[in-house]
Amino acid sequence: MHCYSSFWFLGCDTGFGNALAKRLDSKGFHVFATCLFPTGAGAMDLKASCSNRLHVLYMDVTKDESVKKAFEYVKEHLGSSKLWAVVNNAGILKGFSVDFSSVDDFRDCIDVNFLGSVRVTKAFLPLLRQTKGRIVNVTSSSGEIPLPFFTPYTASKYAAVGFTDCLRFELDTWGISVVSIEPE
Repeated sequence: MHCYSSFWFLGCDTGFGNALAKRLDSKGFHVFATCLFPTGAGAMDLKASCSNRLHVLYMDVTKDESVKKAFEYVKEHLGSSKLWAVVNNAGILKGFSVDFSSVDDFRDCIDVNFLGSVRVTKAFLPLLRQTKGRIVNVTSSSGEIPLPFFTPYTASKYAAVGFTDCLRFELDTWGISVVSIEPE
């Protein structure tokens, strides 16, 4: 087991986030799995099927105070472990073509898919600097290739990819690795 064995994982209510949180727990890692719905089916499944190394906690990436509270929880519960990675996986898909998408659709996608990663990354950088950890941003091929008729989503993913690319250069000085993964 790597001595920096804690993962901070966002967006574990369903899908990829839920599955990876379970997998990391099964491999013996200490996992902090955030869910927007901590009493929802995904969170309850994690609590029932995982060890006590996995902590399920509420976090809304669109709220600074929620991110701050989650950060404080992690600091308090790391114990002798260190934070090895932050996985920014929270995301939403909203909107259609520009004609049928509201400004709120754009705002919501930007707030979750881009600014959520910014908020969480900024909050957890002090812990990652201590370990020369890594940041994994779950983006999308829509951040590289336009996905017509999903304009709010595509715009937010372009921002997330740009943020990830800049972070990669900026945090290299600290020995922090930054990668982007694009699930299909």
